Parts: sequence; structure tokens; C-alpha cells
Amino acid sequence: MRDFVAAIHPGRFGPWKETTVGELADDLLTYGVHDRDLPDHQGVIRAGDIRDGRVMANRPDGVATAITRKTRAVLKEGDLVVVLVRRVGDAALVTRQHAGWIATRSVGIVRAKDPRITPWLRIWFRTPFAQSWIGRHVSAHVEPTLSLDALKKMQVWVPPREQIDKLCELVALIEAKTGLNRQIAAGAVAVADACHASWARHRASWTSCTFGTVARAVTGKSSPGTSPEDSETDITWVAPADVLGTTMPYVGHAEHQGPAEPSAVCEPGTLLVASRPDGARTAITLVPAAPRRGVLAVRPADPEDRWWLLHELRSRSDEIPGIAQGRSAREITGRAFARLGVAWPGPDVRRQFHTVAEPLHARARAALDENRTLAELLDVLLRGISSSTRS
Repeated sequence: MRDFVAAIHPGRFGPWKETTVGELADDLLTYGVHDRDLPDHQGVIRAGDIRDGRVMANRPDGVATAITRKTRAVLKEGDLVVVLVRRVGDAALVTRQHAGWIATRSVGIVRAKDPRITPWLRIWFRTPFAQSWIGRHVSAHVEPTLSLDALKKMQVWVPPREQIDKLCELVALIEAKTGLNRQIAAGAVAVADACHASWARHRASWTSCTFGTVARAVTGKSSPGTSPEDSETDITWVAPADVLGTTMPYVGHAEHQGPAEPSAVCEPGTLLVASRPDGARTAITLVPAAPRRGVLAVRPADPEDRWWLLHELRSRSDEIPGIAQGRSAREITGRAFARLGVAWPGPDVRRQFHTVAEPLHARARAALDENRTLAELLDVLLRGISSSTRS
């Protein structure tokens, strides 16, 4: 912790220099190319590929060599790629894996002669100071957009080189641990999925029934109503996007908070199901929550069956949209779900699965909880960097 505090304290390393992105990008600052100009057999990085400080794009099939076309938009290792449309300011460093790829028009490319500059800018763009600056300079005719001319003028404070190295090291450690925790959580859930699949091979000998006989399902409400007199605190309202957008099968505190009638609130351990044409997602609530329209709340008859029911629904994600209403397969009624058939194992099997799945999910949740702590730590670091500019 002492090194953490020292890294963001300006007095230890010396004064920070005020400059701009345009001055720091002394080798290249340009847009990517238009989508219509993209080559057929060359890796392409779009704005959607830049997330969580990383480039998440796979090499297309048939790429035999990295560089197949000469253009300023061909990326080099160490370049910073910056999202200029919608999620403005999200940035990632180009690694050897994506060197030679081409960026699209919605991506800005920053290249500096000093190899320390682009790693620093990746951190700087995430600070409250930079985020506030971006918010004041985006145009929003259709969607938030930052022009290259505006990006060039963006104010940047640059610490001494030794301090840049220390800050980059701290951020890298936080990100590495966060990534490891994501892998741990995903691995734990995958093991539970595999255990369910192994047990489910014997479903032919189990009792055939409907979900209505082993669980109770109700549909969510349209929206939070007026505050009821007996509601003392706001409740997490879970929308379909909160379920469909989660990578892990858990729902904690969602973005939308509001009052709710007690009858609309689901206790922790309730399964929430949301559907779309390409499949359904199921997540378990970790906090009291109220499902919104398009979310089906499913409560197992026996609380110890929640893990079996969760993985049963996960294994049938492609089937569930078939019972949903509407062209977009978004609305699942409690009645339609109750009629859906299921092979239900005996209590011994369900109890054994609970014994296996409970610690796996506990480990996954512990890893995700630690990531929330790491996110708070990173937030403190970024706010400290912003405050250092005023020191």
C-alpha cells in the first residue's frame, strides 16, 4: 500500500508536464480506414473489439501474413487504439498479436516515438479528468463521437518517466489479477456445467414432468411504480439486458434502482431468465431484486434445487426462445414456462449435485467479489492521478 500511495504522490518524483495528445503523438495520429476499404484477408480492429483496456479480436481465417496492404491505418506493436464513437475514450495497446492489422474509421491510432507515452495515455484516458474532458468535447448528432481534431487538443498531464513506470506497473498488476479472477470464475462455472452434463446423461431414467411441478415462475413488471408507503429502501430492478449482458450467471446490484412493492421483490437465490432469438440466459440473484418486463423469475420448490435448476436452464438456452412470444422471442410467460417438459432427477442426485456445485459457485463469486475490490482500488488510483494534476 505504501508503494501504491507513493506512486500517485507528485512530490516524490517531480513536477508533471502539461501537454496535449497531438504533441505526444509525435509519430502518428490518424483515423482508421472506412469499412468499404477493408481488405479481405487482413486482421481488422473495430471499436467493438476494444474493451477493458484490451483488443479482443481473433485473426480471420485465411490470413497468411500480417501486412497485406500499405496504409497509415496498419497498426504497429505499441500503438494506442482509441474508440472515437459511442464508448469514446476506451483505449488499448496493440500487442504483437495484432501488429499488422488494420483499424476502422471509428478507431483513432496514436503512435509516439517514446515507448512510455502510449501506455501512459491508456491510463490517462481512464481518469476522471480525461473522462470529463471527453464529455465536454464529444458531438452527439446521432451517437457520441470525438473527432481527431478534438483528440489532438486533449489536455494531458505527463509525470516523470520513473513515475510513469510505477503507475503502469500498478495498473498492469491490477488488470492481471482481474483477468486471472475472471478465468477462475469462468472455470468454476464451466466445471459445474460439466458436472451437470455428466449427471444428465442418465435423464432417460428420471421422472418426466413439467417445470411447473418443480418450480414457480412469474413474469416481471413493466417498470417501478410510485414509492409504496412500506418501502424504506430502493430495490435493484433487473432488466432483460442485465441478464443477457452478464458473462457470469449472477446478478448483483444492477444499474436501475427504485421502489418496489414487496410482492414484486425476489429474494436472493431466485433464477432470472431472459430470452432473445439466439438463446436465453439464466442468472441467479445475489441481492433482493425486482424483475422488469421481459424477465422471468423462477423459484425452485426446494431452495437446494437452485443450482440444478440453474444448470438445467443453461443447458437448454437454445430451446427456451421457442416458448417465448413475439417476433423477437423476448416475452416468456410463467404459464408457458410451467408447461415446458423436463426430466427431473431424484432427491439424492439433486442433493449430490448441490454438494458439488455450491463450493464451485462460491469460488466463482469470491473471485468476482475480489474484482470489485480491485476495481475500487483502480478507481482510487485514477482519481489520485487526476488530483495530482492540480498539485
